[in-house]
Amino acid sequence: MGNPFDPMNIILLVFAVVAFIRLRATLGKRTGNEDPLDSRSVFQQKSSKDVDDVNLNEKFIPQSKEDILNYMSSTDKNFSQETFLGGSKNAYKMIVENYASGNLEPIENLISKEVYEGFSEAISSRDKLQQKLHNEVVEFNSVEIVDAVLETNIIQLKVMFEAKMISYGEDSTGNVIEGNKDSPQVIKDVWIFQRPIKSRTPAWELISTNPDD
Repeated sequence: MGNPFDPMNIILLVFAVVAFIRLRATLGKRTGNEDPLDSRSVFQQKSSKDVDDVNLNEKFIPQSKEDILNYMSSTDKNFSQETFLGGSKNAYKMIVENYASGNLEPIENLISKEVYEGFSEAISSRDKLQQKLHNEVVEFNSVEIVDAVLETNIIQLKVMFEAKMISYGEDSTGNVIEGNKDSPQVIKDVWIFQRPIKSRTPAWELISTNPDD
């Protein structure tokens, strides 16, 4: 996932800028230094046989984030906010680093089909330009559930990640064209995870990587 300003390379440079803008939109908003570019069991592939057919009591459908999280904690032994947030941090690190390396196989079970296709398209564009993307999560400043939606059989949790990350892009000759190898930047992302309300395994799936605008 020679000199870049040489007239012979100007068209390639234009395509490179466009490609990295798309990558930035995919993974989130950079803040601070703007120069660049196992809880695994909590975020694992789910199968239909693992899901119970559960319908909420129509007389009580929690609406607020707090009520939904309390409802989940009290009715689902597989769910707690602490466990979920710990797993989401591990999932975030795995996803952004494997996306950068261009190897989606280790995270295929953690992301939806739509997210997988978006990542694959961005990686293909990067490969055509013979560019490389490097992402390394240094630490998390904060991870917070900012919203929750509860439907008939599905719960969606919107999570705000604020992380320090070494993130930079290189062209085909190894020159850094965006980012900084040595200086971490603060990155804020808002991701949405989804799973059935009750399942035999606590399996979550990433369905959206909207940046925090």
